Amino acid sequence: MDHPTPTSRLVGSRHCSHLRHKGMYVLSAEDPGASAYGAGRFEATAYWCTRTMKALGPDGQPVHRDTCGHDGGRACCAP
Repeated sequence: MDHPTPTSRLVGSRHCSHLRHKGMYVLSAEDPGASAYGAGRFEATAYWCTRTMKALGPDGQPVHRDTCGHDGGRACCAP
């Protein structure tokens, strides 16, 4: 069975394809007027890796959108 790849404004094409957060599974339209995360605000999004199904990646390091990118230097990062 084919499953669609979840999409998110927090996780994009520059991130590991195994990076997930629960907002990726909510089926609702985004508010175009809503401010983006970051910019001095606390981000409370919980991320996990689909390879380990935990908040730690296969390399034992924490999973986060700032560290799980193709430019992050992690060997476990998948395109």
